[in-house]
Formats: sequence, structure tokens, C-alpha cells
Amino acid sequence: MALRVLLVHQTFPSQLISVLEALEHRDDVELAAIGMNPYAREGLRYRRYSPALIATTGDIVVDDLAAKATVAAGAAAAARALSYDGFVPDIIVAHPGWGEALYLKDLFPQAKLVCYCEYYYLRQGGEVNFDPEFPPASLEILHRMRARNAITLASLEDAEVCVAPTLWQRFTFPELVRPKIQIIHEGIVVPPPLDQRGLVPAPGRDPHTVTYIARHLEPHRGFHIFMRTLPALLARNPQAEILVVGAEQGGYGAPPEDGRTWKAVMLDELDGTFDAARVQFLGTLDRQGYLDVLNRSTVHTYLTYPFVLSWSALEAMGAGCAMVVSDTAPTREVLIHGDEVMPVNFFDTEALAEAVSRLLSDSTKRSQMGKRAQQAILDRNLTREHGRNGWRDLILSL
Repeated sequence: MALRVLLVHQTFPSQLISVLEALEHRDDVELAAIGMNPYAREGLRYRRYSPALIATTGDIVVDDLAAKATVAAGAAAAARALSYDGFVPDIIVAHPGWGEALYLKDLFPQAKLVCYCEYYYLRQGGEVNFDPEFPPASLEILHRMRARNAITLASLEDAEVCVAPTLWQRFTFPELVRPKIQIIHEGIVVPPPLDQRGLVPAPGRDPHTVTYIARHLEPHRGFHIFMRTLPALLARNPQAEILVVGAEQGGYGAPPEDGRTWKAVMLDELDGTFDAARVQFLGTLDRQGYLDVLNRSTVHTYLTYPFVLSWSALEAMGAGCAMVVSDTAPTREVLIHGDEVMPVNFFDTEALAEAVSRLLSDSTKRSQMGKRAQQAILDRNLTREHGRNGWRDLILSL
């Protein structure tokens, strides 16, 4: 009888993509999945759920807990519907952060639960209180953080095994649960050679393009620091152009209190200090457009709070970009080992401008760094193939 595996993620497949790819073509595995977003994949039994609407109280802690309870109930309802159709899981892989895993062991007590441990909120040492410019707005923010951790811990208590992508992410979790947590990075799809992308690379890349890529333009990914670097960077490099990729709305952190976007805030702050015509904001791009930007990049920048490491940072390495990155815990573990990237202090705009300028003027250094970065992705088991293999071996061993 086939092993039945249920994958649960609010924005499926997201970080569970390597689990899906590892198991989907096996004759000895039957797959099903649950998520909130529309999704279709041949051979996959997928159930979508919508959390019930709730009346808000204005108390951010109570409202956040209530929202996670509705998510837990919605995921449980979708799982129950699968069982009515005859799918009773042997193994459940779930992201516990939004509450989806909370009730699943009540429904399927015989199933083994694997929790994907993306992040646990730290009062010190993580993104909270890291940036003195943006301290927690109130004690209620810290209270909500504790409540969110409580939901995660309730699910981790039920889990037979947990998985974190990096040691840093494992470190954020309390000591009492760390023995349960294995390290398996889901891996990135290494960009194919340029001649297979439909792109036309310039010899040695464009010698004047600095790139910045994030899902959202926000302080968590150092957008404010990058923007404050532009006056000095553009002044030192008269032919340089800047390409910025990322959505203006949304993000991990809070938006500006006045309702503006962080892009608007920074452009207002820096008004008249640099030539805005040399800075292009490209918004959110499709995969091909994103690869095109990496292909054009002369020097790529990646900045982050002590938080989850972005896939884009790894994909930039895989694309052979010369990179300047913030010397923060996630990059220190995965990216910063030798000469693959150039680290700078997260808050030091002068150091960032200087590092980028040095690389812009040194094509030999850029080429060497790019080749080492590509090799590092392979050496550190950060490809999707490694992710698939790790997840396959774990699931089949349970």
C-alpha cells in the first residue's frame, strides 16, 4: 500500500516545493496538499480552504490569535474533507507558523507530523530590536510575538520530527525543541546557462549595473540602507545605473505609520541628493524578467536583518553575480565563508558604497567572486536536487 503524505502550507507549495518534487513521481507514495491559494498540479490531490471571517476587537494579540484559530479550523476542515474521500495520511508535513498544523494530530493521531521550522520570534538576537531606527512600536507588538510563538510551539509538541533550512533558523527555536530539528535546505533552482535562458549576455556583463532584489521593499531587507547609499554610490560611479526589484506594498515588517510605502518615504528623504533618472524601480517581475536582471547585474547587493535568508540571495550566487552582502547571522552562516561575497556592516552606508564601487572597477575580482559563488551553491548542498534528496530520505525513513 502506498505511503500517504499530506503537505500543508498556506501559500502552497512555497517552501514545501522540494518535498512535493521529491515524492510526486513515486509509485509508493500518494500525495495530497492543502493551502489557501489556487493551485493545480497533475497527479496531486489539492484542497483549498478559506478561514472564516471574524469580528475584530482592536486588540492585536487577541485578533491575531483568533485569526490563527480560524486558519487551524480551515485547514482541519480541508483535511477532514480529504479523509471523507478516502485519503487518510500516514505522514503530514506542515508549516506551523500560521496555525495550520494545530488540529491535524487530533484528526489523524496515527499520522507522523513533520513541522517546517521557518522562524521563531526572538526578543533579542533576531529582527526585533536589531535596527535602532525601528524599535517595537509598543509592548503589544512583543505580546503578539509571544502569542505567535505559542501557536508554533503547540504544533511542535505534536511533531515527531522538524526541519529547518539553516542552522541559524534552528537556533531561533528554544533549546527544548532543537533536538527535534534537522537541517534540510529546500534548495534553489540554479539559473541555467545564459544561452538556455533566451537572454543575450553582454561580454563581462553590463559594466555599470548595480542590482537590489527583495520580495518587498522594506527595512527587513535593508531597503532604507540601500537607498541611503545611492547618493555616494552614484557620485563615485558616474556611469552606473541602479535596478531595484520588489513590491512596494507588503512585507515582513510594519509599513510606515503615515500610510506611505517605504519607497515613497525614502524618495522623500533623499529628494535631490541623487539623479533619480539613473534608478529604475522594476516592481515585481516574472521568472524570466528576474533572471534578466541577474544577467545584467555587475554588482548585486543583498541586505537583511537577522531573519530568514532569501532564495534570491542564493539564486544570485547561482547566477554567478559578484555580491556585496550584509554581515548578519543568516548570510554569515550560508554566504560568507571565503571570497564568494563581500560582507559589510548592515548599517554602514559608506562601507556599502565603497565595496560596490571597488567591485565596479575590478572586473577580475568580480569574475573570480562569481565563479566561487556558483561553486559554493553546489559545495554547500543548496540546490533543489539536494533539497529533494534530503526530504525524500527523511520522509521514507519515518
